Amino acid sequence: MSPTTLDPAPAELVAPDGTVAFGNGAGAIADINWEAFDYRVLARAPWTWTRGGARKLFKRWQFVGAVDADLVIGAAVAHVQYLGTGFAYVFDRRSGRLAQHNLKAPLARRTAFSRSPVDGTSEIAGGGGRIVLDNTVRDGHRSVQVDFGEALQVRLRLAEPGTGVSTTCPQGNEGFHYTYKSAGLTVEGEVVVDGETTRLGDEALALFDWTASTPPRQTTWNWACGAGRDAQGKPVGLNFSRGLVGGPFSQNAIWLDGEPHIVGPANFAYDPQDIAGHPWRLTTADGLVDLAFTPVAERHEDIDLFLVASGLHQPFGEFEGTFLRDGGPVPIRAYGFCEQHYAKW
Repeated sequence: MSPTTLDPAPAELVAPDGTVAFGNGAGAIADINWEAFDYRVLARAPWTWTRGGARKLFKRWQFVGAVDADLVIGAAVAHVQYLGTGFAYVFDRRSGRLAQHNLKAPLARRTAFSRSPVDGTSEIAGGGGRIVLDNTVRDGHRSVQVDFGEALQVRLRLAEPGTGVSTTCPQGNEGFHYTYKSAGLTVEGEVVVDGETTRLGDEALALFDWTASTPPRQTTWNWACGAGRDAQGKPVGLNFSRGLVGGPFSQNAIWLDGEPHIVGPANFAYDPQDIAGHPWRLTTADGLVDLAFTPVAERHEDIDLFLVASGLHQPFGEFEGTFLRDGGPVPIRAYGFCEQHYAKW
């Protein structure tokens, strides 16, 4: 199977006539002109009684991760209109120690979100900390800054030598779901945990997810993302999801040396009662992907704020298996995470 040939992603998410073009594209949509969509068509009272209220149904979230031989790093910002949230963590693969901090901002105060995956800043501040995901590409790099004092700091610079994938699909009867994914990016930087500084190794790779959506009031999904290197030292990335992307469009992909291979719908087989205690199995409906995921630790967070709720399980671990390409199996080894997430928003 050769790298997937994709047309370039459109310049805007919403066309001048107010419609959203569904499909896959190479690269990011440069302008997520979400205000041009009439959210009243979602017909979810009482929000959709007015145009302004209907816009509250539009949600955005972003995650940036990095892995090397010793560390797993993650940082995220979410803007769900009436709440902003963020988290950052560093997992030490040697000791099994997890350092993490969470932020919540009622009414999304001190929360901002970038205009697109390649322009602007997604950030949240408060509670003695700040998370800044700067998506504006300068000298070929995006950046991540996390500052919770000596307890936790992260500074990363990401370069994307390969091709990321935009996917826009229907969400429910009238809504939309847009996401930009890229895995296996090069990254450099350092972390500080309890005053001790560690630099990322030369083999480090990054993961990138930027999403804008009109999800149902209650949503459940699985997600998996990871990165590694093949026997020649070239980057390998993977991204799979189930529960948010629908129709004939897939955001599921394997990246080999920066080039994406789009694969079919993903199945996640695991024990939801013991998420980090047993291996997971990830397969795709087209038979091209068969991976085992072995968890070694888990990040877990529960939020219940009446209007919004979130139940997140994110185990870290190793992916190992095969990807069928041009009739032959390609060995896949990567490190990253799987996810089970319930959201009420």
